[in-house]
Amino acid sequence: MAKIDHQLLMALMDTMPDRIYFKDRMGHFLLVNRAMKEFLRIADDAAILGKTDFDFFLSEHAKDAFADEQQVVSSGVPMVGKLEREDLPDGRVTWVSTTKVPLRDEDGAIVGTCGISRDVTEEHRKSEQLNEYTKELADKQAQMEEELALARQVQQALLPQSYPSFPRGAVEGTGALRFAHRYLPEGLVGGDFFTVIQVSDSQAGVLICDVMGHGVHAALVTAVQRVLVEELQLFAGEPGTFLGELNRRLHHFFEPLPTSMFVTALYLVIDSVTGVVRFANAGHPYPLHINRVQHQVRTLNSNQLRPPFALGMAKDSIYPTEEAVVKSGDLLFLYTDGLCDLGEGKELTPDDPQFLALVQNCARQQGDAFLDAVLDQARQFSGQDHFIDDVCLVGIEVERLLGQTS
Repeated sequence: MAKIDHQLLMALMDTMPDRIYFKDRMGHFLLVNRAMKEFLRIADDAAILGKTDFDFFLSEHAKDAFADEQQVVSSGVPMVGKLEREDLPDGRVTWVSTTKVPLRDEDGAIVGTCGISRDVTEEHRKSEQLNEYTKELADKQAQMEEELALARQVQQALLPQSYPSFPRGAVEGTGALRFAHRYLPEGLVGGDFFTVIQVSDSQAGVLICDVMGHGVHAALVTAVQRVLVEELQLFAGEPGTFLGELNRRLHHFFEPLPTSMFVTALYLVIDSVTGVVRFANAGHPYPLHINRVQHQVRTLNSNQLRPPFALGMAKDSIYPTEEAVVKSGDLLFLYTDGLCDLGEGKELTPDDPQFLALVQNCARQQGDAFLDAVLDQARQFSGQDHFIDDVCLVGIEVERLLGQTS
């Protein structure tokens, strides 16, 4: 009966693809299956029985395997699923998942170990390859983020670091106009842009733009715009002409690109002597005029015209110049549509009473405090801490008009 049981055990073991082996307390092989003999490239049991791992593996692996078996024998606690590297004298290197359990006699005494080793060499190779790819990807991601951080610094440097004074040379805090801005790109870099131009001793030009999309490609266009603005200083006193020239140059730049691009923009010139504001629009939200004396917020769109095409879409687009008047104590508020795009179900339009009320709630604040209050109100309305699009805000406080006599 014992012989039959042994034959059945061997028949079962030999059908298993995993390597199965029994050892005595000192690590000598007592019984192995066919898979173990094929792995060690031996023909019969006589070549392995009574021998140890030191006869078939390099010393480092044999020492580790023997130490594991001694731990199982002394503690009686199985070792389950240990990942092992096997180095053989013929140069082969394999990886296995090994389980070893105590081998007990009929009285329960531990007389050795029973082990099963499953070849996981291919799985380990793929895992190592995946780890390598992951590391390479992480390195590239880190490099890209570093480059984007540098691009962010460059983009921030392209924005005004200080504002011109009106009249020219006026001591800070005594000028006729006071400027403030907030710039919040959706990512590390964004597609919004603004600048303030000293048109004359008493006239300020303010340009605000929003490139289609956001991210790196939009940020590159803002850099191009900065260069073009410098080229167009000659036209800075005439808003419609200025946008027309900017449109022609952007159209020339966009034309060879494989995908369509455009830029919404608004450019205004404010006279700090008379309070006259002349402006032209290229598909951009109109500024808001805040009259603090009358506690009114209205859209600066004197003719209620629909703005012409955005910049870069049609080469010969014409941008009419409109006109309005501001008084001492008034505020002009320019913004990009990221301020209104607050997520699904929370979108606002520039003429939406809710949006005007949102701005009205902040009207008592001035300068930076006003812009921060508007951002806080928009976040509260959306229920989110961040904006889903680039946001650029510019405030022009009319502190006093130089043409007025006290």
